[in-house]
Amino acid sequence: MASLSGSEYVPERHAVRLRYLNAVYEVSFPDGEIAGDRAGELNQDEEALLLQYLSQASGGSTTGRWIAFAELPSGMLHDAPFRVEATKPLAQLFDQRPQHLIWAAKQLGGHAIRLTGDAGVVVPVLPRILLAVLLWVGDEEFPARANMLFDAVSPGYLSTASLFVLGSCLSAHLQQMAGNPE
Repeated sequence: MASLSGSEYVPERHAVRLRYLNAVYEVSFPDGEIAGDRAGELNQDEEALLLQYLSQASGGSTTGRWIAFAELPSGMLHDAPFRVEATKPLAQLFDQRPQHLIWAAKQLGGHAIRLTGDAGVVVPVLPRILLAVLLWVGDEEFPARANMLFDAVSPGYLSTASLFVLGSCLSAHLQQMAGNPE
């Protein structure tokens, strides 16, 4: 499980150690108790995501090929709600402040990328799941918009429903980090 997920098994603690949004967690095996940097701050969805990630890990490596939520298996069926929940709030918050998106992503272990748009970041959400967020600043003709892309290996680790939750969690964490960049 540790090897397939890109995590580390800690035999003396009977736990798998993994990184989630730049924080280190240990998931005890076999009971699935989660401890670590910010374990008390994880909501139930995030705890479930960590357990699902470990149990469903395919062992595939990140590809560097990006796909939209709609391109995930059955993703088209839930693309509109995903945009409302995950990307629209980012466009509204970071419009006219793309540097704040980059700062927030860095706090979560991410970095800036140049794909398209006015700003882009990649965040290693889990050891083998990378998400990219792209931002287009609004102007007098078009409102701000954002998009979230998944590394093509992602469906080998989580179902589309779980990737919906993961993208929403990343969005929420980026929004929380948006405060006052240094």
